[in-house]
Amino acid sequence: MSNCWVEIDLKAISNNFSFIKKIVSPSKVCAVIKADAYGHGAVPIAKALNADMFGVFSLDEGVILRNGGVDKPILILGPSMEEEVFDIVQYNLIPNVFTKEFLIALSKIPSKVKCHIKVDTGMGRIGISFDNAIEFIKEAVSYSNIDVEGIFSHLATSYLKDKSYALEQFRKFSYLIEQLKCIGIEIPIKHIANSAAILSLPEMNLSMVRPGILLYGLMPSDDMEKVPVKPAMSFKTRLVSVRRFPKGSGISYGKTYVTKKDSIIGVIPVGYTHGLRRNLSNKGYVLVGGKRVKIVGTLCMDMTMIDLSDILDISIGDEVVIFGTQDNETISVDEIAKFCETINYEIITGINPKIPRVYI
Repeated sequence: MSNCWVEIDLKAISNNFSFIKKIVSPSKVCAVIKADAYGHGAVPIAKALNADMFGVFSLDEGVILRNGGVDKPILILGPSMEEEVFDIVQYNLIPNVFTKEFLIALSKIPSKVKCHIKVDTGMGRIGISFDNAIEFIKEAVSYSNIDVEGIFSHLATSYLKDKSYALEQFRKFSYLIEQLKCIGIEIPIKHIANSAAILSLPEMNLSMVRPGILLYGLMPSDDMEKVPVKPAMSFKTRLVSVRRFPKGSGISYGKTYVTKKDSIIGVIPVGYTHGLRRNLSNKGYVLVGGKRVKIVGTLCMDMTMIDLSDILDISIGDEVVIFGTQDNETISVDEIAKFCETINYEIITGINPKIPRVYI
């Protein structure tokens, strides 16, 4: 058995999906499982969900799903290159299109191919510009082999309290759809709502929504009102060393922690190479025996020291929870993100993919 592992609660993810499906009905759901399902494991998560479509970042991520036996529609949300067109078609993936070069490459495929048009309504990332969208879409639908199945955009600020910019993006997107209708172009699948919009801007659900972080039981931001979803990921390890140190002992690199009294210091075989953030040094916590214990000293590449002085009956091999629940105590991903001055997305996607995922 590995000395560290990530537990994934598939029932929690299934229940989270059911909650989302219920509140957005009758809209379809494109479950976003890019970045290996935010670190949860894309193939097992896809097989656990009865989603209408799955969203991935790239061709490579789509191929992994197909090779893993996933046969639902798969939308590539990120940019694709012209040389990837053949493989996209071969693996029956749906590209998003926003450049003339890729559109022309797609038009040369002899078979029928579906695509979604990505429009930049204010994210400032990828997508055909709003001002050029109508002419671009007119060209796309003119090719007999291209089936423009969907049109979408991405919201930049829907997770913030101030929704004015998100509403402005939606106004642009809605206007574009109406203008297309006026010239006889009706695109079946329209989608702009991410997790934050699903929770706070239901008018944006349209024909499909794209939940990401919410699927995994986490909120898009602290500004969002809590809803009944459950975090699905826990990060666990075991004690590999327990030693007594006298008062005045230096712990780890740089001697950044010195014991203030006779202390019991434990070592866990997890460090920044595993995805534990180095800025948790001397300020983060883990759970041992259902109690919080502090990380002491500088967090190392593959080991971290913890102060066990207040814990009774400890032994090498005992379970340590980095985030998750042990007995009645919980350390959340959001708590760790605050310690690290980052977001929950970065914590869960930053866990080394080589660490075994255990599905419960």
